[in-house]
Amino acid sequence: MNKSIEISATTYSRLEALAEGFDTPESVIIRLLDKMDGNTDTKPTLAFYPSDEQQFKLRLIETKEAEVVIYKVDGSREISRWKANRLSESSNLRGNLWSGFLRGWRGKGIKSVELTILPKALNVPNDDIAQRKALALSLGLTYDEICGLDYEVSENTGDDGLLYNYIIQFSEDCNRDTLAKIDGLDENLSISVDSATFQN
Repeated sequence: MNKSIEISATTYSRLEALAEGFDTPESVIIRLLDKMDGNTDTKPTLAFYPSDEQQFKLRLIETKEAEVVIYKVDGSREISRWKANRLSESSNLRGNLWSGFLRGWRGKGIKSVELTILPKALNVPNDDIAQRKALALSLGLTYDEICGLDYEVSENTGDDGLLYNYIIQFSEDCNRDTLAKIDGLDENLSISVDSATFQN
């Protein structure tokens, strides 16, 4: 059922100024409401690191893993990993993204996406690449962010010798803006993570 509303000439002029092409006042209002609801009609922008897409693709084929940071119109972000085991030189890089991480981007309110090649673990003594990647994902940080923090990992075991969880203790010198992104960090700059965090 259609309903009529009255608006002032000033409000109508403002709606008119926001019109695109053959937009009606109603379509302008719908677009504004969608924006408020976190929906968007603007396709998300993609940023690759390295920035050359062909180089990015070749590196991804080699390393098999990239970090995917999805930024949303509500200001939040989601961090995940692209395990690109089936990617080949004949694969469509963007096609894989639009049918995967970006599928249903309007409903998810996705504004932009950053994709960064992650380093491969070296499997040598004192190599902490795998640990940093796992910890970053567990804490909702990017790999670069976790690499910029100074921390110690200790095991929390019971009297029976079973590992309950890990305690991550951050240094007082760590960047406070980065630490503020960690949900559950206590006032002593420590947090516990699941015992399965560092398992391959």
